[in-house]
Amino acid sequence: MTRRCDVLVVGAGPAGLVAARDLTVAAPSLDVLVLERDRSIGSPVRCGEGVGSQGIVEVIDPTDAPWISRRITRVIFLSPDGTEVRVAEGDVGYILDRSRFEPVLAEQAGRNGAEFVIGCEVTGVERTAYGWRVLTRGTGGEGTIDARLIIAADGVESMVGRWAGLDTRVRSRDMESCAQYVVGGISFDPDAIYLHFGDEIAPGGYAWVFPKGTDVANVGLGIVALRAREGRSARSYLDRYCDAYFPTGVKTGYTVGGVIVSPTLPQIVADGLMLCGDAAHMINPLSGGGIVNAMKSGRLAAEVAATALRYGDASASRLRPYHGAWMRLLGDDHVRFFRIKEALSRFDDPFFDSLARTVNGIPEHRRTLRRIFASALVRNPALLPVVAKYFA
Repeated sequence: MTRRCDVLVVGAGPAGLVAARDLTVAAPSLDVLVLERDRSIGSPVRCGEGVGSQGIVEVIDPTDAPWISRRITRVIFLSPDGTEVRVAEGDVGYILDRSRFEPVLAEQAGRNGAEFVIGCEVTGVERTAYGWRVLTRGTGGEGTIDARLIIAADGVESMVGRWAGLDTRVRSRDMESCAQYVVGGISFDPDAIYLHFGDEIAPGGYAWVFPKGTDVANVGLGIVALRAREGRSARSYLDRYCDAYFPTGVKTGYTVGGVIVSPTLPQIVADGLMLCGDAAHMINPLSGGGIVNAMKSGRLAAEVAATALRYGDASASRLRPYHGAWMRLLGDDHVRFFRIKEALSRFDDPFFDSLARTVNGIPEHRRTLRRIFASALVRNPALLPVVAKYFA
């Protein structure tokens, strides 16, 4: 394949799809091409598929949508010893069926004029007078694409930004290794998501149960490999977790992946290039959630890209407002969340077991994250300098 386009979007995940969709609405005259290395959009699924309700409605209407697996109205935290703490009641969020969700976003972008090439990966990028020459490899062999602007939404393992000269490295301690099963025939509250913390459960991370139905759920966990005992893998921790909590469950699917739990990269634009979503480390460092963040970044990237190309200027200075807009929207919060995560990592399992019992002394209808952190501060004032910056 050899061709030319105005904007090349690399990666047909939530960030790239929303960027392509919104860009073709904002600037219908632009030739927008989307490359996806996998052979289908929306799979394989490499996450728990949970999203907050407020975030999803900003991008797409979830009402009666076939790509919603489950509506969530409660959050249940579990301390290391299994003590349950029920926190939220109400319109919490949704569990997606990403194999159906992302094709819907792709269809919307396609109807607006975006073109898709599936099963095609980028193998390198080179600067040209036009913008970028992108080297590709796919089912049809090797090829090149000349693009005025690249929106790189190629995920955690992003190489496009690195090839373009941006520093996208991740410290080992800021990368979680994750594993997940789809488990059926198990019992849980189907209207709740479960988050289970503990050094024996998932060192440096947590285990989750995200309902896909009344008796089937995504059961997974993430660990910081540097904190794993005897070099154990995320899957070995997950196997032990399933044996302990869902011994009769039937595993029907399995996936592995990585999650970056550090703040947004300090530089996410270059001449003719923008990083989006996981590629820019736009993941919530405290929760590891990234779907809604990715879609929000895609919207911002589309807005800035449309303006830049309208003026015929895709330089880094013209694209830089994208970074500022992202930091104001969520990036500055992520810096604070990262500091909270770092502070919490200093405490052991007995601290969190005791905290859970303390929080359970608060009437359930009054339990909020603010009150949980207030309880944590009473038990350990050393948290105050970090937490106060967020909750003050």
